Amino acid sequence: MARALVVSDTHTRPADVPQVIERLEPYLEGLDRILHAGDVVCRELLEALEHYAPVEAVAGNMDPPDVTAGLPERRLIDLAGKRIGLTHGWGASGDLARKVFERFTDKDGSPQVDAVVFGHSHQPLKEFRHGVLLLNPGSATDRRSAPFCSLALLEAGRHLDAQIVRL
Repeated sequence: MARALVVSDTHTRPADVPQVIERLEPYLEGLDRILHAGDVVCRELLEALEHYAPVEAVAGNMDPPDVTAGLPERRLIDLAGKRIGLTHGWGASGDLARKVFERFTDKDGSPQVDAVVFGHSHQPLKEFRHGVLLLNPGSATDRRSAPFCSLALLEAGRHLDAQIVRL
């Protein structure tokens, strides 16, 4: 069984990194991986998270060039034998889940992954589509139009499941 903390849209300034880490700290122990689905905004946050577990991140639309350098727009991650697609997302939030799901399908529509982790909308989401877990952790720092700030905990093993955690 592998366990990952999933965050997105932290929009963190360097001066705010200690407060963000403090907010996440109750969830940073016993992790195999940390997934950040973009809009980190400062590389210092990724470096701070690396002290807890290996970090896999993708570029978001609000990330400056010094953050996006070396970060892909999408990546495939193996977590305990489960294939996780990681991307930020783009455009209007109304059809965001469909768009990110399609980004990780073959031409015939067959899924390439067991889960798609994404962000962009700041709206937490956990749903299954054609057997694929779609997971948006929301934002741990900027709820925007969401009812609360949140993150997600992802567990992979024989089965794949996630929990949205309201902060």
